[in-house]
Amino acid sequence: MSDRRVVMDASAIVAWLLNERGAGTVGRLLQFAVLPAPNVTESIRTARTHGHRMTGDQLYSRLEASCAAVEPFLDVDAPRAAELLLFADRQANAQLSLGDALCISVAERLRLHLVGDDGLWTQLPLEVDFHQFR
Repeated sequence: MSDRRVVMDASAIVAWLLNERGAGTVGRLLQFAVLPAPNVTESIRTARTHGHRMTGDQLYSRLEASCAAVEPFLDVDAPRAAELLLFADRQANAQLSLGDALCISVAERLRLHLVGDDGLWTQLPLEVDFHQFR
């Protein structure tokens, strides 16, 4: 996985699947991307909820065809995800979803940059660089 440079959150994946603003940027990065499995699940659900006509299996195949690598959430990621959630709980206006915490913890384990859309992540004590795609 040495050619992998970024970890993408669900908002980036959804933007690409639904051809939303920022889809071009995400599309250019997908061949270098790691997609945490929980965020892939969230993205497929969101795309289907917003009317995407492909089935979940077809959307997953489309992501596979993009050359992105799907990375599992490991047991060693759990403590960091929990700490991020606790930190966000203690901050004003720094809401963090479980999926976001899982994504960040995977990126930190892999020591890769994060690509997402939530500007509030800049308030978190991240151990990797974060870049907004739109």
